[in-house]
Amino acid sequence: MSDRDDNIDDLTAVTPAVILAGGGARRMSGADKGALLLGERRLVDLVVERLAPQVGRIIISGGHDYGLGFDVVADRADGPVGPAAGLWAAAQWMNENIPEARGFITAPVDGPFLPRDLVSRLCVSGSCAIAVDGNGDHPTFACWRIPQLLKVLARYAGEGAALHHIARECSSTRVAFPHDHALMNINTSDDLKRAEAISGSV
Repeated sequence: MSDRDDNIDDLTAVTPAVILAGGGARRMSGADKGALLLGERRLVDLVVERLAPQVGRIIISGGHDYGLGFDVVADRADGPVGPAAGLWAAAQWMNENIPEARGFITAPVDGPFLPRDLVSRLCVSGSCAIAVDGNGDHPTFACWRIPQLLKVLARYAGEGAALHHIARECSSTRVAFPHDHALMNINTSDDLKRAEAISGSV
């Protein structure tokens, strides 16, 4: 058994993270959600502030790095389409550029209140894991085991696959986060207004 098949047991010091920033934001007239302001700060900056202390390296899955100097991973033509395309491209990039990485964290660029213990709690199971709360599953907040993820995603070359479905096929552990608003996504203008109202309390 290779190191890549071992459990994901190395936490904050070495675990890379991928910020998912490639969505089309159709419900917000195609806006670049990472560049949207919550108060006076961009959503991407708020995500990085919470995520950076938890991981060894951050990569952006999307079209640009928002001036932050992170590596950017674009979708590839040889994998799934839709939301799963970012996972495929990220996992392949990890194999090529961080071969010692056995897994990686994902967080959405529109999740400005992500838990400050996201990485340690998702990685502890040693398998793929997704965050859940009272509103359901949130597979954009996840820990993906690379060999397992690639095996599942390879079945969907040229096809779309929902992240919820991918998480189930990876037999992902469901990790509960009870904190109010911790897994909130900003998908609409109303969501942004709601986030502004609660931002001072999280």
